[in-house]
Parts: sequence; structure tokens; C-alpha cells
Amino acid sequence: MSNDLKVLRRFVFAVAFMSAAVPAAAKVPAEKLQPAAIEKWADDVFAKIVADHRVSGLGFTIIQGDKVLFMKGYGYQDYASKTPFDPKVTQTRIASTTKQFIGVSVAQLLERGKIASLNDPVNKYLKRFQLPKNDGEDVLIWDLLTHRGGFAGNGKNLDITPETTKTPMSAELIKAALPGFWRKRDSVSVYCNICSGVLGFMIEDITGQGLPDYLRDNIYKPLGMTNTELSVGDRPPANMAVQYAFVENGVAVPLPYPTLSPLLAAAGSNVSTTADMSKWLIANITEGGGTGKALLNQKSWDLVHTQYRQSIPGASGFGMHFFTYDYNGEKLMEQYGSLQHYSMFFLMPDSDVGIFMTLIGGGAPRANVEIPKTGAKVDGKVMPQMSHAGMRDLVLSHFLGALPYDKSAKVDLSKYTGLYNDIPRQPQTNPGQVRPPMEVKDSGDGGLIIDGRGTFRPSGADTFTLDHPLELDAGFGAANRYVFKIDASGTATEIYQHVNAGRFERVE
Repeated sequence: MSNDLKVLRRFVFAVAFMSAAVPAAAKVPAEKLQPAAIEKWADDVFAKIVADHRVSGLGFTIIQGDKVLFMKGYGYQDYASKTPFDPKVTQTRIASTTKQFIGVSVAQLLERGKIASLNDPVNKYLKRFQLPKNDGEDVLIWDLLTHRGGFAGNGKNLDITPETTKTPMSAELIKAALPGFWRKRDSVSVYCNICSGVLGFMIEDITGQGLPDYLRDNIYKPLGMTNTELSVGDRPPANMAVQYAFVENGVAVPLPYPTLSPLLAAAGSNVSTTADMSKWLIANITEGGGTGKALLNQKSWDLVHTQYRQSIPGASGFGMHFFTYDYNGEKLMEQYGSLQHYSMFFLMPDSDVGIFMTLIGGGAPRANVEIPKTGAKVDGKVMPQMSHAGMRDLVLSHFLGALPYDKSAKVDLSKYTGLYNDIPRQPQTNPGQVRPPMEVKDSGDGGLIIDGRGTFRPSGADTFTLDHPLELDAGFGAANRYVFKIDASGTATEIYQHVNAGRFERVE
């Protein structure tokens, strides 16, 4: 990327985040990017995570520019056979990190003139079926890329059969499984797997190729990602990692290969290796450099990576399926994935750094899992499974420092306290599926207790940051920073996690 374009990129990000109270941009310290320093940190941290049985296997890589600074596996591809986790060979499900590949695929079709505008209705390009209007309006391609389609959930789950895994999928199957709408389009970003699913069907209809073939020919092969595929079936590839849960002083419990409804293949069906994902990091951070073929021109990369929509200043927004946000002045792009296998992908353009991490298994078995009478022996304690939120805090706080807060700030906390409901994602027919309200309380020492965790300290306009590291097993929706929306009366009406798609609304 040219220096002029880098300056432009930073200006665009600065405007997007100008209302957030953050320090000036600070790159990853050079000393933390020395391979020996990375390895010492990674060995110390990840070896303990494996020893505590928080995971059964883990892959980690960090790149800068077009160079891989560090890549290593920890734990096992298969715990029972003690097959080591090999970052070049071991495959894992990267789940929703698949969405980034869909965003780049849409950009390719736009660049090639197959899509006229991302502000076009998606129905303009869908041939097998048409989406109904959402409250009288057409759903746009940009709506789907930024989780704003307004869908009521992810639709009917499709079992994995020869018919459902045939690509392109039949119009009859798609139409019978699609959800309706639950909110207006472009009202708020609410994490939307079916949005990606529909984009996948659009790519197929435009190109005449099944999505696995399009991704292989237009992204994986050009980048040399030889161990990556969109896997829509229920048979794991030969080198797929086997995840294990653990019984303290008992046995390791193998868990089944995680599958996803074929309707949502574009949202999360990729399998890959840590080494292949390092190539994807390089392609993104160099925006066309590296050893692989350039996927896009510079104008298209700028479109992919620049924030297009944001629900509230200070929280994350979206480019073309990439989360975009500020972290200590560093402009981050991220995607995370969860299909029992977890993944996290970070781009730090100010530092020309990219990080990918994948982990599988760990923790104690769930209550409904059958525990074998014989199996691989488990030695030592079993700590809770590591989580997305804990993983994000662990990695970013090391390379970019902990998020700042002001312990001495005097703030009227009463306007924030109360109960907040998770924004409805779909009609709930089972009351047991409804998440209890999230409580925000005065901590008694100048901060807030949010959802039972605290203390959260003032850290900017209507923003609060946790004053200690987030627990490694913090729940999927946990956050170390929250941003409140204030109404005309001066009372908080909504609360947003720093990095997420969705919100919580005050209970009246």
C-alpha cells in the first residue's frame, strides 16, 4: 500500500472513531514483534492453557507485512493418540471467519463488473429465488455485508444430506428454509449468519459456480492455501483436529466433528490450517502483496477494509464483513468464529501486523456428553474452556496494552444503572430460550458492575472499561468495554459491547 493511501486509511478511521476517547495511534512495540520475544510469550501463555486443559489443541501465527514472524502449534491434533497440533497440517473449522472470504468475493465481483453497486437490492442478482420486501423495502447488498438485513434468525436448520450439500443448492430447499424479517433493514447491526448465507447464494447465481468451487478458484488457489476448503458435509477432512473435553483425574472425552446447516455454509463452513491462514493474513495486511496472486486492486481493498456502518460511536462497526474498531489508537479489523472450534483473526494496519489463532476442545464435558469408561488419561486440574472474549483480551492486551480507564473520574452513574434486555433476534416460542435481563449496578467505588462483572471504570463519553483482565472463560457475549446510548433526558436507553453486533435495550 502506498504511503498516501495509508494516510487516507488512517484519516478515514480517525473520522469514524473521533467521538471515542482514545489515545493517539500507537503501534505494536517493535520489541514485542521480535520472533524470540513472541515465542517466549506464546510458549509461556499457551503451554499453560494446554496444561490447564482449557484447550486440547491450539494454533497461533503472527505476520508483519509479507513475512511470517512466528507460527506454532500447541497441544494435540488428537489427544488420545498424542498426535501434535501441527500448524502446517492440522485443520480446524474456522467457522465465522469464513465471512471475510465472502466479503472479498463480493468485492471481486464488484471489481469485475458483475455487480454494479453494493447499494443494489440483492434480488437484482439472485436468480433461484427472491427475498420478500422488508417492510416495503428491498434488502441491499450492503445490508447483508453489515449484518443489517433484519432477518428473524437463521431460518430452518437443514440436515446434511446429498441433496442439501449439493452446490448450488436447489431453490426449493432455500425458499423453504429462509426466515422472515424481525426488524427493518438498516436499523441496527445484529449478528446475522443468514445474511452471509444469502450472499453465498448470490455469488453462485452470478458466477454459475458452487461456492466451494468459486472460493477455491478465486481465493485459495491464487494464495496457495492448499489445505483450505468450504466443507459443507459431515465427514471431516483427513487432517481435521479432534477436539476433547476433560474429566479431572479421569479420561479425555472425544467430541464429535462440528457441522453447520448447509443453508449457512457461506457463514461458517471453512476448514483451514494455521499456515494457510497466515497467507490470508498477508494478503489482507499487504492488500495484494505477499507471495500469492493479488486478489483485488487497491480501490477494492480500500472498500473491503474501510468501515461503512457503525451502530454507535466508540463501538465496532463493519466494512465488507470485517469488524472494524479502535483499540488503544490502533485501528483494528477482526472476525471471530465459533463452531465448537474457535478462531480469531486480527489485522492491525497501522503496524502492518496480522494475527490468527485457532483453538479446539478444552474444559469439562457438558452434562449430556457420554463419558467413556476407558480413554486417554487426564493428569492435573481441568480449568474452564477458553472463550472468544478472553482470547481477544489476552492477545490484544499483550501486543497493544490494556484498554485505558480513569479511576478518578466523577460520573453520575445513576443514568446507566438498571436492567437491559438483549435485542430480540427472532420470535421466541420457548420462554426458556430468552436470556435474562443484563443488570447494570453502581459498584460503590466510582464504577459499574455490568452483567455480574466489574468494576467497569469511566473511559470516555458514556463508555466504561473493565479495570482488570477479562477472565479466560468469560462467556461468548462478554466484553471488557461497553458504550451507552443516552436519550434526550440524559438517561441510558441502550448498551453496546465494544466488539459485537447487537445491543441491549433498557427495560422500562
